[in-house]
Amino acid sequence: MTEAGLQHYLDLAERFQAERAAGTPAWLRALRQEGIAQLARQGFPSSKLEDWKYTNVAPIAGHAFTLVRTVHEAGVEAAVARLSLPGTGPRLVFVDGWFVRELSRLDGAPEGLTVRSLREALTKDGEGLEAVVGQRARAEASAFTALNAALLEEGAVVRVAPGTVCAEPVQLLFLARGDNHVAMASPRVVVQAGENSELTLVETYAGAAPGVSFTNAVTEVVLGEGARFTHLKLQAEAETAFHIGALHVAQGRDSRFASHVVALGGALARNEVHALFTAQGGEATLNGLYVGHGTQHLDHWTNLDHAQPRCTSRELYKGVLDDKARGTFHGKVMVRPDAQQTDSRQSNRNLLLSEAAMADARPQLEILADDVKCAHGATVGRLDEQALFYLRARGIPRAEAESLLTHAFAKEVVGAVPLATLRDQVEELLARKLPGTKEGRA
Repeated sequence: MTEAGLQHYLDLAERFQAERAAGTPAWLRALRQEGIAQLARQGFPSSKLEDWKYTNVAPIAGHAFTLVRTVHEAGVEAAVARLSLPGTGPRLVFVDGWFVRELSRLDGAPEGLTVRSLREALTKDGEGLEAVVGQRARAEASAFTALNAALLEEGAVVRVAPGTVCAEPVQLLFLARGDNHVAMASPRVVVQAGENSELTLVETYAGAAPGVSFTNAVTEVVLGEGARFTHLKLQAEAETAFHIGALHVAQGRDSRFASHVVALGGALARNEVHALFTAQGGEATLNGLYVGHGTQHLDHWTNLDHAQPRCTSRELYKGVLDDKARGTFHGKVMVRPDAQQTDSRQSNRNLLLSEAAMADARPQLEILADDVKCAHGATVGRLDEQALFYLRARGIPRAEAESLLTHAFAKEVVGAVPLATLRDQVEELLARKLPGTKEGRA
């Protein structure tokens, strides 16, 4: 990352802070300023850092991305219609990171559920957000989280009152226009789920038009005792886009958290999931699928922090990589000294469809307790020739046999997505992306 590239973002953040100083709560000004300070202190990560060893973010500095407010352009309404999930409750739509009320649907929320844009929430309940915003996703976590904090203004706030069960999911739809080559989105999503509540949240990131864009998203979640929260993320932006996303979750006693991430888009995309067990009895399930072709670089980084006893985690990430695409998985499980009776299993499997495709698998266990059950594993391989022979012996052409095996490999993760409408949408996108289908790669 060049000094000039870093300075561009520092200057952008300083101007942003100055323009919004008047009328901004002191805590929010301090949070933004801390983001600027951390960004200046850390600089953007290089491959010399262990957590970024296989991912070069220098291309992001090659574009002078900035905040763009024009939202009414051709293709946006069509993209909303195409990507909106039927059978959901409230749906908030963002274009280049900015909330667009006329494209959103704010009704359909049951009593006990509040969904609003972050800007509106800051205006109506700014002081009430002080204890939540920036507490899980702290600016020092990474340079990109720091940049998000420095530009913090827009996004969504979702609050679920204790005991509220939300039968219908909430969808947050983030669209990047991409056609002006400078648009940057910096959304912050905040979720507070009260004790014994239940919520499914869908974050969809897609392109309204082909082109270059940069999304730097942060989601922070606090789960009360006994809360159940399912987070579904579809990242399907243009293959010339850049995407950095981080999800930070703090789990209360006996809470249940499930994350399902499907990453299909982006020239360079990184998705992070951080889960912290703050009390005993919690459960976390992390599933992920990344499918790349061309020269795409898809990076996944997970961190499960077992800080309390009798918690359970299950993790399965799969990658399908073709052409010269590269996939990276770094999964860390920390079991702290007091976290006795931890039960943690982690698996990463990668399927390479070409000689030039690459996969980096780095499962990591750090166990500081003695009464635990932990296991991890990783594989990188190609299609099973014996299985191909079996299918071809039954008259199936090789290309079709390869397609069947590839789809079967991805099906384990896609099939685990609990929302049928999103599952159908993912399968339709995969049909266009995976080789050997009738649709091809249109």
